[in-house]
Amino acid sequence: MEEKKENVKKNKVLPLVVIAVAVLAITIGIGLLLANGNKKGNSGNSEPDKPYNPNNVVLDGFTFAPLKLEASEDNLVYSPLSVKYALSLLSEGAQGETKEEIDKLIKDLGLTKYENIDKVLSLANSIFIRDIYSDKIKTDYINLLKEKYNAEVIFDEFKNADNVNKWIENKTFNIIKDMLSDDLVQNPAVKLLLINALAIDMAWSTEFNPENTTSRPFTNGKGQEVNVAMMHKTSETNEFYQDEDFSVLSMPFRDYNGTNLEFISIMPNQGNLKEIITKDDMNSTITNLLDKLHSPSNQELSISIPRFEYEFKTSLKNDLIQMGIKKAFKSDADFSLIGGNDLFVDDVLHKANIKCSEKGVKAAAATVIIMKDNAMPFEPDSKEKIYLNFNKPFMYIIRDTKTKEVWFVGTVYEPLLWDNVKGDYSYQ
Repeated sequence: MEEKKENVKKNKVLPLVVIAVAVLAITIGIGLLLANGNKKGNSGNSEPDKPYNPNNVVLDGFTFAPLKLEASEDNLVYSPLSVKYALSLLSEGAQGETKEEIDKLIKDLGLTKYENIDKVLSLANSIFIRDIYSDKIKTDYINLLKEKYNAEVIFDEFKNADNVNKWIENKTFNIIKDMLSDDLVQNPAVKLLLINALAIDMAWSTEFNPENTTSRPFTNGKGQEVNVAMMHKTSETNEFYQDEDFSVLSMPFRDYNGTNLEFISIMPNQGNLKEIITKDDMNSTITNLLDKLHSPSNQELSISIPRFEYEFKTSLKNDLIQMGIKKAFKSDADFSLIGGNDLFVDDVLHKANIKCSEKGVKAAAATVIIMKDNAMPFEPDSKEKIYLNFNKPFMYIIRDTKTKEVWFVGTVYEPLLWDNVKGDYSYQ
């Protein structure tokens, strides 16, 4: 991975086992969510409803790929669905080898259109286009994103990252903030941003009683025993599986207008979690465990799981290149269905946040594909464009254009700070 990676930790102690818990929570929930609607392939043709099958979730060749490639012993969370949506937006504008590589990775992944649920579930797509580049973007591509992905098309001056960050924040229940920096957006080579943002805020079907949460020991990734806030409840209905190697538990969320998600935790009873994650047979191991989930039979489950909350941000560029998407990041990429012949992907940024508590799980993620133009700066009417960037102290005069009478002369050393005036702008 590139050095851009950061892991913002909100707890003093960040349990290693939470990596698999967090990823599986979103991944399995996503699988259920996809199964609730009419599946659509790249052609957009609807297919009959299909029952939820966990094998379809884990064996798509992508779900666990970032987890294996990161191979980290820190808290990690990401959303495969968000990445797949962003890559699908990208694929729609690609041709030739560029498209073949993208589609090989995301093929057969149905992306369902469905109604968002207020304050519970949100999924949104958008394309932010630098306004001076707008006449190069093909209308057919824009219309396709609107119709197939319900994408918002936004033309922006890219003066700073505020508009983009505000859009992501609004679509993720105000969870994902400050996704992009001003410097990134202001780069004149950046011409458009393809974005997916999603979030859930769901309650357990049976909540944990906070009075049962106590300080309990937990062995972290360094082998150190620490005390954590351990939630506890008993159940005779939760599906589970346990043997000498693994403990597996499914905890469903409430039904929301027919949308049913579940949270599945998988803990190795023996061995190192990182070693299990990086094994070649990891996908089949997880699939086999999910297939063995069953309801208790004259049994009562005593469930204990720690509270956790953290955020993770990374660049997926190297991961995607290792997964086979190479041409898209090169200067000779073919995104001619989007616009000009000089577009290529500069980076793919992903940020996710998760909070697990007695009430339920609140999680969000955003994926931003940054596209640049390797051509010369955009030049309308074939005229040379001169960039005048007054980013240092300067002087000025004010004069009459006819008589040349000078009315004012001045200098600027300290312009107003943005934090002091941003409330004056409508998009704040």
